[in-house]
Amino acid sequence: MIVDDHEIFRRGVKSLLEGEGDMKVVAEAGNANDALEELVRRKPDVVTIDIRLGTMDGIQLARLIKARADAPKCIILSTYDDRQYLVGALEAGADAYLLKTNSYETLAQAIRAIHAGERTLSAELIPAMMEEYRRVASQQIQRDSGLSPQEVRMLRLLADGSRSQDIASEMALTEITVKRKVQEITTKLNASNRVQAVAEAIRRGVI
Repeated sequence: MIVDDHEIFRRGVKSLLEGEGDMKVVAEAGNANDALEELVRRKPDVVTIDIRLGTMDGIQLARLIKARADAPKCIILSTYDDRQYLVGALEAGADAYLLKTNSYETLAQAIRAIHAGERTLSAELIPAMMEEYRRVASQQIQRDSGLSPQEVRMLRLLADGSRSQDIASEMALTEITVKRKVQEITTKLNASNRVQAVAEAIRRGVI
């Protein structure tokens, strides 16, 4: 099933896919409500979904579809390469995220791949996904360390060679507060001094 609010685009994709011997377009929809009705009626194996659909966006629709016991595979097919949309789509359970700028062959290959149980992304989106993975991993490492964002920032300043008075000025704190915070950081990292604390933070990947 093809879900897109642009009829010309839907017809173009349908025309291309119907040239594939192992595929058949069983339904089209221009909005989320029609898509949900067609889903029940036609029971497609794969659904391509645009991000912008009017009252309900494609990510919300994908989430509703994937919540069903008989959920089909879902491909988000969009013009947007924004990391927020990409992460939202994957969190909603989408099996693939492709850009409309990709070739027709890429779409056909992705349909076959996710029908076979794989997951796929446009090659252009891989750097954004890797950056998101690094961001999430960094946050998890920080949580595991027991350090607050302020303490991590302080560690970075220490690693850059900043003195207590420099950190106090940079972070709008008193020098006494900075020294107390540094001691707390040192304790949390099981270090004996600020130099060892910085070394341990680097070893753990906190900074």
